[in-house]
Amino acid sequence: MINITPHSIDHPILVDDEEYYQLVYRKEKGWSHCESRKECLAKLHYLRDGFALGKIDETSFREREAKLVLTWWMQGL
Repeated sequence: MINITPHSIDHPILVDDEEYYQLVYRKEKGWSHCESRKECLAKLHYLRDGFALGKIDETSFREREAKLVLTWWMQGL
């Protein structure tokens, strides 16, 4: 199980490995487009984990994180 909200003590969201990778690799309308809250959180977790492990540079990380969050946020308006 992967906790896609690792800093949430009271309300963790756990997904199994298979569901996690299905959510992360979903990119029908582009990787930054998410159909659900869980998909958005899984992609944020994946992106932040990659940054923490040094797999992505800070500039790319900031751009991708902003695009992911803003795209999700704008869908709710």
